[in-house]
Amino acid sequence: MASSTVNSIAAIQMTSGPDVAANLEQAQPLLEDAARAGARLAVLPENFAFMGLRDADKRAIGESEGSGPIQEFLATTAGRLRMWIVGGTIPLRVGDDGRVAAATLD
Repeated sequence: MASSTVNSIAAIQMTSGPDVAANLEQAQPLLEDAARAGARLAVLPENFAFMGLRDADKRAIGESEGSGPIQEFLATTAGRLRMWIVGGTIPLRVGDDGRVAAATLD
């Protein structure tokens, strides 16, 4: 008996704003829909979790590598849905001076 696995990739589009919680809430059902459709990998857009009104806005919500609500959302959702999620870019602190860069983590 042979078995086959169909792997699929979901490219997710969404409109993000300055509210991280609202953006994650918007991403959740889109990822769930992708998983139900059989996606094993979902790719979220750049700045999916935060699109600030000013460049300085991202300093207030920048996360340290390995912790923060955006990273926790991605890890928890990926585990629950049993799929890989590429989180576009997230605002990550890159120095002690408050600088934040758009980053994709592995």
